[in-house]
Amino acid sequence: MPTVVTDAENAEKPVWILRGDFGRATVNFIIRPLVAHAHSQYQFLFKLGGSDCDFRVAAEDCTLTAEGAICLNPWVEHAKNGNGEMGSLILSLVIEPSWLRDRLQLADNGSADLFPNRLVVVTPDVRHHVDRLAAAITHHLVAHDEGCLPILEDLIKALGRDFADPALTTGIVPSRRPVDFRIRKALDFIQRSPVANPSVAQVAAEVGLSRSRFFEQFRRCMGISPQHYIDWVRMSHAIQLLGASDKPLADIADELGFEEHSHFTRFFAQHMGVPPSEFRRHSVTLTTREG
Repeated sequence: MPTVVTDAENAEKPVWILRGDFGRATVNFIIRPLVAHAHSQYQFLFKLGGSDCDFRVAAEDCTLTAEGAICLNPWVEHAKNGNGEMGSLILSLVIEPSWLRDRLQLADNGSADLFPNRLVVVTPDVRHHVDRLAAAITHHLVAHDEGCLPILEDLIKALGRDFADPALTTGIVPSRRPVDFRIRKALDFIQRSPVANPSVAQVAAEVGLSRSRFFEQFRRCMGISPQHYIDWVRMSHAIQLLGASDKPLADIADELGFEEHSHFTRFFAQHMGVPPSEFRRHSVTLTTREG
């Protein structure tokens, strides 16, 4: 494993981020809890050091340990519980579905629920690739080493082989969640309105449903609450602005519709476990090689 400092007396540790077409891979030291949220990508969590880490995944309690990793399909609600003063060093992979399916040689129209178990026992091969990737990221090899992307691909293939549902990796299953046309309209409205930050009631009115009916229908179609989807769209926009521009944080906060810079910082830290300034400072972009 890479050598890391896990001194819990420091309030916040830096975060190292690898970004590209695949999504993002993050190594950071987390103490504070994360609010319940969900997103459209797959997520895989591995403990690298520090204390064990408690998560709430849907209605299930999961503890992230050196031996046990967490695998999340798209749109699974999850939150990190508080661990007191103890911190955890975590490798988090947030992987775009199209990229993952391409690496696992799966058709694009198959079921998104590839990983049946949220808590899995880390196999030796998976641990090997986790340590390789964490070392590359934290030692800043990603900016110079063209071999970093294949390390990530090796890890994803190992996850697919060891943890994906064999029935889904050998046969394509249609999506099990039909999406009502009004919910499709709502998704489009939310994606076009990250700056306006519409309320659930406003989105419901936009598509001609009562708030309660909209909430029920949205949850049935998407598997998450409308507010979690709205938060995810704002977070995605914030991540894009932080990584693709040098705008001052106050300007980004204003562009995202936050009344105060501090409100944006708190919102971002609640979801990412690190303030936006640290996210930007330690972020590295990886460009996928052609060919």
